[in-house]
Amino acid sequence: MNVVLIGYRATGKSTVGRILSDKLKIPFCDTDSLVESKMEMPIKEIVAFYGWDFFRLKEKETIKNLTQNKSRIIATGGGVVLDQENVKLLEQTGVIIWLNAPVKDIVDRLNKDAQNEAVRPQFTSGNISEETVAIMNQRHRLYDNAADYKVNTLGKKAVQVAEEIYQYLLKSGNLSKINKGKKTNAKKLKSC
Repeated sequence: MNVVLIGYRATGKSTVGRILSDKLKIPFCDTDSLVESKMEMPIKEIVAFYGWDFFRLKEKETIKNLTQNKSRIIATGGGVVLDQENVKLLEQTGVIIWLNAPVKDIVDRLNKDAQNEAVRPQFTSGNISEETVAIMNQRHRLYDNAADYKVNTLGKKAVQVAEEIYQYLLKSGNLSKINKGKKTNAKKLKSC
């Protein structure tokens, strides 16, 4: 069984995913990083050269490949829920956790990224705050429908979010499924 982290960009999926990977002793996979690696360019450039539709196609290919394996932590891109085939594949092979961060936290992180020339491309040429509110409003229902469990990250450090997810996995019985998958797939487990 995989642990799949969904949520809007800059909600901490990759950071929390790495912490969970260490705690559970299973590989961590970041779909955005895998697409970048395959294309040998950052997402910002992929989108600039080829467009969002092309990026979403590469993201879907990555999801298909990842869901053939079990016992992984998978941090997805914020738009993974836009494609219901992605959601179905992720549901079939894992438990889906939604990291729900406050808009203010997301906007602060995105503004810092913009100053550091980070790889997250904007969806529009408009104001980051307005864009974030608009896109989050569009995706809120999709995240909610896809999630088996929702973590509100307000006021929590990444390690606290990871611990909350760990406790959920333990109480829901999913941790034993993950551990069983680790034993079954011990020889096949490899890093992403």
